[in-house]
Formats: sequence, structure tokens, C-alpha cells
Amino acid sequence: MNEQGNTGGEMRGGSEVVDAPPQSAIATLIGIFTSPKKTLQALAVKPRLLAPILVVVLFQLAFGLVLAQSGVMKNDALARLEAKNAPQAQIDAVTKIMESPVRFVFVTFGPVVLVFSLLITAALLYFMANLMLGARLRYTHYLSIAAYGAVVGIVDQVTRLGLAVGRGTLAVHLGVGAFLGDDLSVPLRILDTATDPLLLWATGIEALGVAVLAKKNLGFGLIAVLPGFVLLVSLSALQR
Repeated sequence: MNEQGNTGGEMRGGSEVVDAPPQSAIATLIGIFTSPKKTLQALAVKPRLLAPILVVVLFQLAFGLVLAQSGVMKNDALARLEAKNAPQAQIDAVTKIMESPVRFVFVTFGPVVLVFSLLITAALLYFMANLMLGARLRYTHYLSIAAYGAVVGIVDQVTRLGLAVGRGTLAVHLGVGAFLGDDLSVPLRILDTATDPLLLWATGIEALGVAVLAKKNLGFGLIAVLPGFVLLVSLSALQR
């Protein structure tokens, strides 16, 4: 028994964490795919933030550059204007902007939105797990969980990017919408996003992270991530 009266763990900042050996940043980035539970146990001792956030920000910048260069953003912008029967002058103005270097300015918005979404996700996890369900973890634990969930989510983004560039539009369906055609209503877009297996994988990593770090079962983690998942699915579906 250590001097704080715990066996097999220690109290840090009011949080009981597992005595698992820490891993290097590279090891955690690989391990979150190959051995997620062991990696998350290591993060309980030392929640990493810089490495996963830097990786997802760099990937987000790369995704934005590819989309801007490929013309996908231009195609979708013009399609929305044409659907609204916008005047030709407005269409020409948007075309000029989307073909100029100004379009690359929009690329910088992605990383900013991403970091903000990680902060919000961590706050929702803190609220649900700590305040509602009685876990005792620091906010940095939840931010680390959200960041590593986003690292796994890169697989979903890469898949969507490849399909978007190939089809010339961001209207890509990876869930049940893949069997329902391209023109989906808002409820069907929500259902499609909610059944995206790659998004569910990333969300499952977050749920496992909450469960492992809080020393609870997986059901605890699933309840904690549910509000954030519903919010993410709704916003993603409404943006398309």
C-alpha cells in the first residue's frame, strides 16, 4: 500500500489511475490502433495531448489542401447555388473566388474547428463521466481521450477524402446511406452518419478510453460518449 492508502494505483489530482508503464508518443499513436486498451492504460498515468492533437491538425490541413486543389469545394459550392436558383452574377463571383488563391484561406478553418471540437468533446465527457456518473478524472484525461479518438477518426476522413475526390463532391455516404442513393433527407443523412462503421470505431475508442481510465465497464464509457456522438452526428449530417 502506498502512502495514500491505495493498492495498484495512485491518486493524481483527485483521480485514481492505473499503474501502467508510460509509452512514447510514437508508441501511443501506433498502439491506439494495434493495442488500444493497453495504450489507454498508459495514458492514465501520462495523458498525452501534443502528439495526437498535432497529428490530427496536420492531417486536417492536408485534407483541406487536397479538397481545395481538387475542385471538390468549388463543385459543392456551385451545386448549392444552382439548387437555390442563384443569379448568374453570384455564381460567377463564387467561381472566381474558388478558383483564386483565396480558396486556400478556407483550409485554415479546418484545424481551428477541429481543436475547438476536441475541447467541446472533452468538456462533454467531463460533464457526463465526472459530474453525472461519478468518475474522478482530470479534464486533461478526457481531452487526451478525445484526441486519440480523433487520431482513429483519421481513417474515416481519409476514406471520405478519397471518395470525395473521385466523385467530385463531399456528398459521400459510408453508412446505410450508401444503399439509399445520393439525395438523402436530413433524417436519412443523420442515420447514414450514425451508422458509419469508421466513425463508430473512433467513438468506440473514446468509450473504451473513458471506461479504462475511470476503471468502469464499457457500458459506462458508452453512456459518457453518447451526448457527444449525437451532437457530432447531427452537425455532420446538417452540414452536407
